[in-house]
Amino acid sequence: MRHAVLFLGLLASPASAEMSLRDAVSGLDLFPCDLSNLTCTSLTVPLDHRANDPDKTLEITFALSFASNESRGILFYFVGGPGGSGLASTDSYLAAFDPSLAENIDIVFVDQRGTGAVHGLACPTAQARFDIAPVSLDDPEGVLATAGRFVTDCTAELDPDQLLPVVDTDQAIRDSEAFRQAIGAPKVWLYGESYGTQLVQAYATQFPQAVRGVILDGVVDLTLDAEGFYRRYTLAAEALLSETFALCAAQPACAADIPGGAATAYDDLARRAATAPIPVPYPLADGTIATRHLTTGFLEANAFFALYSPEGRAEFLRALAAAGRGNLVPMLQLGYLNMYIDPETEIGLQDPGWFGAAYYAITCSDYGSGEGTPEERARRILDEARALKPQAPRLLRAYYLERVACALWPHQGPDRRPAPYAGGDWPTLVLNGDRDPITPVSMARSVLDAARNAYGVFMAGGSHVIWGRGHACPDRIVEALLYDGTLPVAREQRCEQDPMAEYKPLTLTEPAQMSDAFAVARAVETELFSLIPLFGWDGQHPTTFGCPFGGTVSATPNDRGTDYQFSDCRFWSGLAVEGSGTDDTLPETEDVLLLEIAVTGAQQGQLTYRHDRFAQAYSLSGLWNGQPAALPHDGP
Repeated sequence: MRHAVLFLGLLASPASAEMSLRDAVSGLDLFPCDLSNLTCTSLTVPLDHRANDPDKTLEITFALSFASNESRGILFYFVGGPGGSGLASTDSYLAAFDPSLAENIDIVFVDQRGTGAVHGLACPTAQARFDIAPVSLDDPEGVLATAGRFVTDCTAELDPDQLLPVVDTDQAIRDSEAFRQAIGAPKVWLYGESYGTQLVQAYATQFPQAVRGVILDGVVDLTLDAEGFYRRYTLAAEALLSETFALCAAQPACAADIPGGAATAYDDLARRAATAPIPVPYPLADGTIATRHLTTGFLEANAFFALYSPEGRAEFLRALAAAGRGNLVPMLQLGYLNMYIDPETEIGLQDPGWFGAAYYAITCSDYGSGEGTPEERARRILDEARALKPQAPRLLRAYYLERVACALWPHQGPDRRPAPYAGGDWPTLVLNGDRDPITPVSMARSVLDAARNAYGVFMAGGSHVIWGRGHACPDRIVEALLYDGTLPVAREQRCEQDPMAEYKPLTLTEPAQMSDAFAVARAVETELFSLIPLFGWDGQHPTTFGCPFGGTVSATPNDRGTDYQFSDCRFWSGLAVEGSGTDDTLPETEDVLLLEIAVTGAQQGQLTYRHDRFAQAYSLSGLWNGQPAALPHDGP
């Protein structure tokens, strides 16, 4: 087995803070990572750092990104969740940042205990059933039964269930500190996003001698107990959802697609789903139709997940607009994508980057549910939810359902919360968006106010996690601190972005629009690239998706981009599309979509459509309703 063996009683002597990671790990056994292009190494640590049992151990794997230039420091990178795999995320994370990060900084990722291929805790079958279950405070016994069934079924799915008592954040911190000791104990930068900010604050507090600097992005306030944390973010998300509906009214295309208002459309749909799950004719990849059901679980999860990004808000509103016109397929597709559910079988998928059972195992071990029996704890949470309902009428499920599951979970965390993160002699950079639904900006400000040598950068309009999203602010501020030790120019700085992306209107909503060949061809392009399952495609393996009203579209990667094949694909009830498409997307040289399609139904035609996105030019040829197809002739 390729790993180093280390117990915290056998510590290496400290190394210079300037030692590069490559030099620091030269004595360890290194091997190629399975899920990325990085180098990996493994470390054997005690199964329980709090016990004195050298016979029970656990292997933790770390992925190492070596600076291509002379290293300016080592960064320990802790991902969100809990339940996110650091190793599975490395390539996507590094690609999101400016290339200078990997050029100048050594970066260490880790599969926190409970995640990853070796000891990951996942129960995708039980998780899917739980996530989409229709529950209501009006039926408390049903809520308790649903949560209890999830806990029973989830823990039954787990293989390494001996991990459940020892996956709390404190154990994970000791794993990473053991690795730091194994490489000579250099001072390191600690970066955490979302849940990772919880780990990093506790790490820096427990091991201040390890810290060169701290960066917190999407910040958890450690002082909040479970009720306070869930209350804070549920109320923030509720306000942001109302704002999203108002933003729709402010964009003419969105307002036109939802004429009665997005809030009314959502509330009407929620009432229907609360009365009974709504049957939906759902198109499958083999061209058949299955009856599926839109539940309150789907709807509330989609609304909440939408708030994580400006693009997510616009995408959700488009699905809501389609639902208002009788097409519930996009709302279901969005739910399947958000909750890692196979749309073909409605069975939960195991994603290599996410371990849902670890989410509960860690969360329930980090936060207490109060005194009493499991049922008493759960019923008390339901009482708290009823009291909060007037303030959170749309997203109340987010406040109570996970907490009820934790109350019934076999391992409970402490009720006592730690003191506020106090910072230290090192700089602490606090990053947060003011439209963050899960770690509201008020949490970040509380941390900033309590920490010594702390600086805040807040993104007006920003959602969850703001570094590495392509914005000069905060990216340049973070990079200056990391590369050169340049402190922010002020204790608090403000960045700005639009809180919602541009809404993409529904196509061919009026029958008269279908008589225009160019409008139909452009609508095929729009709907193809708005097809929600395509967003979740890995771009590497051929796949087929059902079109909203029947038929299919297949996607096959090639060396220039993607080939598409349409088979009786019905993006609208009145038209069917056959034929092919080629999307050439060579970086900086070509960005062209070519469609060669036949259209049947309310209109008839054979079209060749070309859109050069670099040149912003269109061309169209073929026949339409027996006449030559032509571009529109604009102007007087």
